[in-house]
Order: sequence, then C-alpha cells, then structure tokens
Amino acid sequence: MTINTTLTTSGNSVAVRLPKSLLQMSGLVDKVTLQAKKGKIIISKPTNPREGWDRNIKSMIEKYGDPSEKFSDLNNALVDEGLDNLKWNGITYEKWLKDNGRLS
Repeated sequence: MTINTTLTTSGNSVAVRLPKSLLQMSGLVDKVTLQAKKGKIIISKPTNPREGWDRNIKSMIEKYGDPSEKFSDLNNALVDEGLDNLKWNGITYEKWLKDNGRLS
C-alpha cells in the first residue's frame, strides 16, 4: 500500500501522520528505526543490538577457551579483597603517562 501525505510541524519537529491501517499492515508497534537516504526516510522495526551475542560468545569460548578461568583471580580481587591487594607486575599508570608523553 502506498499513501501520499503531508509533513506537519509538531513543536520543533516535523511529523508524519500514519493511517492506522498502514501501521497495522506494517506490523510496527511502538519503537522504530529511522534511516535517511537521499529522497526518502525508511521506517522499520529496530534490530536487537545484542542479537547473536550468545552464539558469538559460545563460538569464541570454543575457539579461545573460557576467559573466566584465565581471569579468576580478578573476580576474587573484586569480590573478596578489593583491587588494592591485587598483585600487579605491569607498569604504573604514572609511568605509562610519562612514557607516552602525557606527563612531564
């Protein structure tokens, strides 16, 4: 179904009135994604930004191993003792700043 309509103003915005029948045909409910292209604006159902995360995480665990095993001591530091008692073998933040020209 194609309908021609007129843009109207609503406060500081511009609005489009959509006939209820057109909205029902589209299956759109409350939230939408707007995409601007030359000469048109596309209104569509939003995608889930986390769609596929579970599959990707499982794949990465299979390929690289479970990171929670490698960093289990970090969890202990966060929960039990705090970060102050976590053993650190790397450079200090101040040294990193100095080495990268951000501290004189």
